[in-house]
This record gives sequence, structure tokens and C-alpha cells, in this order.
Amino acid sequence: MKVFVYEHITSGALINESLPASLAHEGNEMLTAIVHDMTLLTDIELIILRDFRLEPLLDIIDSAHHQCLIIDNDSTFQQHYASSVKEADAVLIIAPETDGLLQNLQQTVLNENKQLLGCQPTATHICTDKVICHQQLISNNVLTPHTITANEWSLNQFKSPSGFIVKPRDGAGCIDTLVFSTQTALTAWLTSNPIALEQTIIQPYIEGHAMSLSVLVDDNTSRVLAINQQYIRLESGQLSFHGCWVNGIAETQFSLIQATEIANKTHHAIPGLWGYIGIDLIVTDNETYVVDINPRLTTAYVGLRESLNLNPAQLLVKMMKQDLSGLPLGTQRNAIEILI
Repeated sequence: MKVFVYEHITSGALINESLPASLAHEGNEMLTAIVHDMTLLTDIELIILRDFRLEPLLDIIDSAHHQCLIIDNDSTFQQHYASSVKEADAVLIIAPETDGLLQNLQQTVLNENKQLLGCQPTATHICTDKVICHQQLISNNVLTPHTITANEWSLNQFKSPSGFIVKPRDGAGCIDTLVFSTQTALTAWLTSNPIALEQTIIQPYIEGHAMSLSVLVDDNTSRVLAINQQYIRLESGQLSFHGCWVNGIAETQFSLIQATEIANKTHHAIPGLWGYIGIDLIVTDNETYVVDINPRLTTAYVGLRESLNLNPAQLLVKMMKQDLSGLPLGTQRNAIEILI
């Protein structure tokens, strides 16, 4: 079976612009991990696109069995992307949700009638639009932070003792995520900064433990593979992501039973989730808030194989083949630190 593993940042899609260093590093870590895990499986032939400015993957790619296509210009990228989708039996996409990118890439796979090893575009659309996602979660009794667009702020200001979050409506991770301590400071910033108000959201800043769940989802079930501590820093009024501690949360702090309940409720709330997803949480002394749903493989995947002492790619392939009997989820959960 041929599997096209597409990681957007490292693929050559950005060949006409400078590579963002932190995103390229994060994307490369995820790509390397999933490619390594896939190469351990029998009867899998991989296709990968690679920006020529990056180091080759010779240490994990056997060129006799797998294809790593080097991209050095835009026309080559367009040609190889289209041909790779057509040639593959299944496609796994890792890409930011911003500007509908992930959703559109997923649709290109379905347009070729290929097996999409990921969420349906309809589910990705819900997860990407944080206003729609908020409404979807609330209507299904999933606790999530109050969310409004910035152009609603003047008429619908709300109180938040810990401050306020301002971020893109379709942003990924902590990119362009700002924190304001007071309503006055937030209002002043909105007044003085020319931003697209309808495409910017405001949420309360909730003090608590930043966690994430690594979840494997099919049409009917969700399996929590890891409960992760997120490394989030607040510096000069802006949040930034610096990695995670995969399965680094003690059972007494947040249990697998609690995590599974959140995963099941989120799965039920958003039809079309499938494959690897990440669920970002804020856990306080009394409540657990679903902050974001990442409809794709996330950074925590980098530590999954070592943490679980099994090959996560095997789980995905078995699920694709609807061979769900005896999925070797195991009980071992070692804490693995991933720094970005």
C-alpha cells in the first residue's frame, strides 16, 4: 500500500518564501516521527515531498522502497503534489488549519477518491472556526471558554478577573495569541490596532493547567493515547508554545477516565473526526475546559512511540483496515519530554 505523508511546512509548498524556523522545526519533528513509524510496518511504501533547503531524510528513508521527492520550485511542487495524491492509496496530511489550508488539502484527497487518513473536511471546518466550534461544543454540553468576535466586544463586553485572550478566529497553536489584564487595556488595543475584527476572537483568560489529549478516533470510538502537559509561556503579553511532556500528567492530577470522558464528548459533538486528533484543555481545580480541537496529528505524536512502547502508526493502519480487534494499546505510559 502506498501512503503519501504530507507535512506542509517542510514539503516545498513555501518554496517562494522564507521558511519559518520554529514551524519548520516542529513540522520536521512530526514528519520524521510518523515516517519512521510507517517504515517499521510491512507492505507500506511511502511518498514524501521535501523542501530542498532542509536536510534529507536519508537516515530513515530507504530509497529502494520509498519515494522522497525534492522540491526546488513552485511548479515542481504543484506537479509532485498532484501526482503523489493520484499515485497513493492513502494520504496523511499535517498542515495548519489557518485560512482553510488543512480543510482544502483534505478535500483534494477526497476529490481523487483516495483514503484520507484524517478528519473529514466538514469536521476540520468546525474545529478551525473557533466561533463555530464554540457553538458546536456548547450545544453538545462540552465546557469551553466563552468566545465572541472582536467586533462584538463593544456591545457584549464580559468580565474576566484573570484577563482576556485575543487570537485569530482560525489560528493554530499559540500563533498571534495575546493576553490583556483588563477590559480597558483590551479595548484600547482594539481601538488602536487595525485588525480584521470579524476574524479575531476574544475569550476569558482562564488560569489553570494547560494540557492536551492525544486521541485516536474512528467513526464510533475514541482512544486516549496520551495526556500531555503543555509548555506554554506568557511573555510580554503574548503566549507561545514550547513543547509538551507526553503522558506527563499524574493520574491523580487528571485521570485517564476523565480524559476519556472529554474525548468521547468531543467526538460526539463534532461528526467527521477521524484518525489522530489533539484536544487542548485548561484544567482548573473545579472545571475542565476544551480550548481547541486540532483535527490532525500534533507535536505530542513525536513522543508517543517511546511513551507507549508501541508503534502508533500500526494503530492507524489497523483502524483504516477496520481491524479494530485487539488493538495493542497497552498500559505502559512513560513521560517523554518534547521541546520545540
